[in-house]
Amino acid sequence: MRALFWNICGFGHDGRRRQLIEYVRDEHIDIVAIQETMRSDFSWPELDRLSTHLFVWHWLPSSGNAGHSGGILLGVKDATFEVGSMDRGQFFVSMELYERALNFKWEVIIVYGPADHSRFASFLEELNRKVSAASLSVVVGGDFNLL
Repeated sequence: MRALFWNICGFGHDGRRRQLIEYVRDEHIDIVAIQETMRSDFSWPELDRLSTHLFVWHWLPSSGNAGHSGGILLGVKDATFEVGSMDRGQFFVSMELYERALNFKWEVIIVYGPADHSRFASFLEELNRKVSAASLSVVVGGDFNLL
């Protein structure tokens, strides 16, 4: 199983989308976790073009003026995982996954922390609540913006 975590700094750039498509194809990516999409919505045909394989997608819209900050896109390869529940908060997107090859259930949580340091307490509280409530093993990744 291979995962790609990437702060793409804007999904709308053709070069970045092309690079994402090449990574997913060439590296046989099973989990795509993109932060800072700067998008409020995605179309299903647009997401289908990201890979020659079927993926299950879930996203958190960007916020701010005209969607110019944040946004998370999480996708998992359908041939590798069966997706259970999906969740999202103000700073995360998650999926409960059943990994077929390993006969193992776990949860992946993708975060995009606020660049505004005054919001760190809210970010960390939300992440703590999410992880504490998990009933499965958890993998957390993304851009925490803590430095």
